[in-house]
Amino acid sequence: MRSFFLFASFLFVAGASAQSDRSPAHVAERIQERVNAGTYFKPVQLFQSVLPTEATNELWNDACTRATVLHYLSDAGNDLLRERHPFITLELSDEQGPVRLDMELVDITAEGFGMRLASTGELVDAPSGSHYRGVIRGVPGSLVALSVFEKEVMALIGDGQDERIIGRFENDLEGMHAYYREADLRATNGAVCATVDDAIIQDAIEDRPQGGAKTIRCVHMYWEAAYDLYLNKNSSSSQVTTYLTGLFNQMATLYANDGVQILLNEIFVWNVASPYNATSSSGRLSQFGTTRTSFNGELAHLIDLGNYGGVAWLNTLCGGTSSRMAYSGIDATFNNVPTYSWSVMVVAHETGHNMGSSHTHACVWNGNNTAIDGCGPTAGYTEGSCPNAGLPSGGGTIMSYCHLIGGTGINLSLGFGPQPALRIRERVNAASCLLQCGTSCDAPTPLTVTNLNATSATLNWANYGVVSYTLRWKPTSSGTWTTITGLTGTSYALSGLTQAVQYEYQVFSVCTSTSSAYSASRVFTTPVPCPDSNEPNNSTGTSALLTLPTSVNALIASSSDADYYRFVLASTSTVNLSLSNLPADYELRLLNSGGTQLAISQNSGTSSESINYANAAAGTYYIHVFGYNSAFNTVQCYLLSASAYVTACNIPQGLSSNTVTYNSANITWSGPGGTGGSTFDLRWKPTSSGTWTNINGLIASPYALSGLTQQTSYDVQVRAVCGGVQGTVSEYSTTHTFTTLQAPCEVVPRTVVAAKVFLDGAYRAGTGLMVDSLRKLNLLPLNEPYTAMGRTINGPTVTTAGVFGPTGGNAIVDWVMVELRATSAPYAVLEARVGLVQRDGDVVAPDGSSPLGFCQNAGNYRVAVRHRNHLGCMTNANVALGGTATTLDFTSAALVTYGTNARRTAGSVQTLWSGNVVANSELKYVGEFNDRDPILTAIGGSIPTNTASGYLMSDVNLDGMVKYVGADNDRDPILTNVGGTVPTNVLGEQLP
Repeated sequence: MRSFFLFASFLFVAGASAQSDRSPAHVAERIQERVNAGTYFKPVQLFQSVLPTEATNELWNDACTRATVLHYLSDAGNDLLRERHPFITLELSDEQGPVRLDMELVDITAEGFGMRLASTGELVDAPSGSHYRGVIRGVPGSLVALSVFEKEVMALIGDGQDERIIGRFENDLEGMHAYYREADLRATNGAVCATVDDAIIQDAIEDRPQGGAKTIRCVHMYWEAAYDLYLNKNSSSSQVTTYLTGLFNQMATLYANDGVQILLNEIFVWNVASPYNATSSSGRLSQFGTTRTSFNGELAHLIDLGNYGGVAWLNTLCGGTSSRMAYSGIDATFNNVPTYSWSVMVVAHETGHNMGSSHTHACVWNGNNTAIDGCGPTAGYTEGSCPNAGLPSGGGTIMSYCHLIGGTGINLSLGFGPQPALRIRERVNAASCLLQCGTSCDAPTPLTVTNLNATSATLNWANYGVVSYTLRWKPTSSGTWTTITGLTGTSYALSGLTQAVQYEYQVFSVCTSTSSAYSASRVFTTPVPCPDSNEPNNSTGTSALLTLPTSVNALIASSSDADYYRFVLASTSTVNLSLSNLPADYELRLLNSGGTQLAISQNSGTSSESINYANAAAGTYYIHVFGYNSAFNTVQCYLLSASAYVTACNIPQGLSSNTVTYNSANITWSGPGGTGGSTFDLRWKPTSSGTWTNINGLIASPYALSGLTQQTSYDVQVRAVCGGVQGTVSEYSTTHTFTTLQAPCEVVPRTVVAAKVFLDGAYRAGTGLMVDSLRKLNLLPLNEPYTAMGRTINGPTVTTAGVFGPTGGNAIVDWVMVELRATSAPYAVLEARVGLVQRDGDVVAPDGSSPLGFCQNAGNYRVAVRHRNHLGCMTNANVALGGTATTLDFTSAALVTYGTNARRTAGSVQTLWSGNVVANSELKYVGEFNDRDPILTAIGGSIPTNTASGYLMSDVNLDGMVKYVGADNDRDPILTNVGGTVPTNVLGEQLP
């Protein structure tokens, strides 16, 4: 009888912390190896953030509580497809800040991979894609899978706390992608799970464990897409294959992170009606087995949108054709938003059953037939009669039912978990029907050395599940190797070595039909035993007398060994002890003359220990050094340093920092310093510097540091000065380290534009300048006008009266707006800033002098300039922008603008068309929504000779006065600009 498991579709939620045991993070190890080797990770920019609007929010707000809309830069994506850069770095940003993804190009398909169509039965080329896997830089436990295609990107990003998704909106044709976190989905988890048969079948593979750090055999997969998935993907077999290869990369990344190698052989697409119409997952799996009597691979998977969950046969890698199958009902999107993680968890879970893993709540684990977790029983599903193992605090693993438990969920960073992952690797390595990956087996890595002493060492290597291993070793100075063959374990006890000699060893794998090359050498040096002249000193009675200050090198040479030292203080002092160069987990204690503990330092591992004990009275004291849990080392000495100084001032305590910004930090501490009046000395420096800056004579905490550099680590210390500035001083406190934040883009803009533009209404050809009548008449507002007009503005929106003071060419004419737009979709405004245009056309920031800064990262953009009653225009070509100001002269005909007739030619310069009184996208003299009638309305509506003054939209020539008739009236320029003779002409704004 074959066992199979039923798995309903679900939404998983990552927990807050990791389980106590983790599977090997092979992807992170691989990336770190490349970083350590100095590999160049090419920075790429695949997206531009799209400025939120009501229209963009509608793309996602039915599915998420928040999301970022990204525009896919398909040119950059196609570069990746063409160049296939082996290592890349991609930066992304959302409301919680930027992250950098470091990734490596991977092959996820087998040689000869293709797409087979049901209508013809022919194997055709699949759409090209570049697939990457990697990590979030600086985030332990993170995992990233990213697939780049011609028109879209699929990404699954796990940071150990939550998963983030990047994917194209359903049926989007403009390259718009959603970037959101799983926790922000509005969906709730109402799934149920059940096992069809909870009996565990033990077959021949079960009795031949061949575990290891990773598999040496590859599992080749065959995936079949049902007709409903074809219809969902716009009846496009190419879109189906693009989606499934991206989904497979995400699943393969989860498996690779746990050391399991899988490849995709073929995707079969039902582009005609498929025969799978059963109303349960087990029914569809049965139909799949009946229909697909042979397939190209070791495991086959049927995928549809049937909403029946998943089902798979258990432990069937080398079984019959129909037993090597699984079925998954997935969800491609939720309310227009892609939901890859929902689907990848289902297919990874069911594939895990095929490869031999039971559920984690089954009573088959831990070597005693108990469960790994209790998520299944807690949700009402049991597999055996063992006790409930409880809920994992950090979230469940892929083979668990923890998605059914609110607040627990499944945490991608945990992968399959140690035991299921090992079970899968055992089954894969022991499956004789599988071929070894590549053309030869791999040398085992990493190599390690343990139990090293002067004459022996234990040599270790990873378990690759091969037939045997061959080891060779020698002194590095020798040309002759000693070879040991036929090793079936993963360690070798090497003896007969000589102290203070450097050795190296290598290992190769002996596989079924071939052997690997030797691994790279692992080098180690045998130590010289440390002289321990103070023995015996295993008790206070035999303690060694020390004269302070002093340093001692000594051994904890056995599990029962401990070292005691004594010293005598002549007067009240502060005692400083440090224990470093630790070969194992040692502890440090300070005792009084009666043997009572006064202080203890218990850092874990080989971290140094230290004790600072103030106000120790005159008398005898003991120092106790011992191994935690009987730790010892027969070769390596520890270093004990002891000193004492007469207490005149206490060291200030609690040194810390708060309110850290990009250029400042508040430093606080506590403690009176000593008796009598006291002050404090503070010193600080960049962590990388050897030079301190001293601040003396501080009366009390806190002290505000300023003038710091952004994103820089700083050290700070403080000491007390007793009896006044020239009095006795304490020692400096322990160093406190803090790091300044990145400067906000308002301080250090990411892109800067130095624009120049003439407004036709204010431009006077005789002077070559614009008039500043609004400024002279004190009509210019301190607040920009565009927010009130419905525009979304970023950054500063207010200026000061002093900015309106300058005269001449730098006098302010009016407020303008400058926009950065997407290159391939220039209708998408990425960021809009307001500025002030001067008489000579220069556009400055609201501070009156700086060029306009933007928060968009350096890159290519279209740049548009707009005015409240003039038609705007935009650069026709992409403009490369960065942190140094880029000049864009819209007054020059040499700067080509988007569209036709976007600017007015005024002699030798170009100006923005004036007269857009209605503030829409066209200039009209007559007809509905014309720009002439509001001028008459502004002066009263009936007497055309009336005038009105103020900061008004109807003031076309920007002289501060609205006039309908007479000299310098505001009506005639509109007629002139639409052609001058045909009043029904319309002039359209040339912005997409």
